[in-house]
Amino acid sequence: MDTENPSISREVMADKFIALANELTKTEPKERIGAAIMFAAARYNAFEAASKTEDLEKNKDDALSWYSGQYQKMLDANLEELIEAHA
Repeated sequence: MDTENPSISREVMADKFIALANELTKTEPKERIGAAIMFAAARYNAFEAASKTEDLEKNKDDALSWYSGQYQKMLDANLEELIEAHA
């Protein structure tokens, strides 16, 4: 797949994960689902980071910094969107 012109947008993929999470709320609490989503993201991001380097141990701190920063930006943007929607 071409990363410059993906066949499925990030937003559409995220909506698919959220639809599954919403389905799971029928039997599980939101907090448990949120924890599972974060665990899944961490597991997949670790796999992604490992696939991008020959020396994961050497590059671990850079990966942690980059992924943590990206998550913080995304969470901040989504929190701001909710704040504005409820203002």
